[in-house]
Amino acid sequence: MKGIKTLLVFIIIICFVIMIYPLVLNGLANFLIIQDKLEKADVILVLAGDSNGERVEGAANLFKLGYAPKILMSGGPAVWNLTYAQNMREEARLLGIPDKDILIQDRSKSTYEDIKFSFRILKKINAKSVILVSSPYHMRRAVSLARKLYPKEGIKVIAFPCQKSEWKKEGWWLRHEATQPVIHEYMALFQYLLKGWLF
Repeated sequence: MKGIKTLLVFIIIICFVIMIYPLVLNGLANFLIIQDKLEKADVILVLAGDSNGERVEGAANLFKLGYAPKILMSGGPAVWNLTYAQNMREEARLLGIPDKDILIQDRSKSTYEDIKFSFRILKKINAKSVILVSSPYHMRRAVSLARKLYPKEGIKVIAFPCQKSEWKKEGWWLRHEATQPVIHEYMALFQYLLKGWLF
């Protein structure tokens, strides 16, 4: 009888874990995503890091809808003499964004430097507000960095992740291409937290 009770308790625990783990894992993905109510700003800041141009496309759509008059592409060395920012500028041109409305910051080698080095350009052009565009899974880290630095200098940060992203949060743990970014972001968040760069 004792063995049967133990088995029943074990089965109940297993069933509970099976039912609850998708909620926990989806919660981990949801934590990474930050999205504010969209409003007009002085600049759209696009961070490098995607492989399919979804960030540039998202920024281009916002520009065409009149949410900001300038787009700042941020990303340093990619391959050979080409930088991520230069490549994103070319993508934006192909999407119909005028060259005169595209700014570039192409010295950074990390998200931290993207935010830090872009800040200098934002101050130079006297920007008071910025729409920060990146992939959904990247928003928590990027926005936390920006909101630690920019508001102190009078720059409002509006978070707006790509609306047409290849990365999908639902069932992310079942797909390698979705799992890798989540694991990377949590490792990076922990690293940035230890360095005092967040919150």
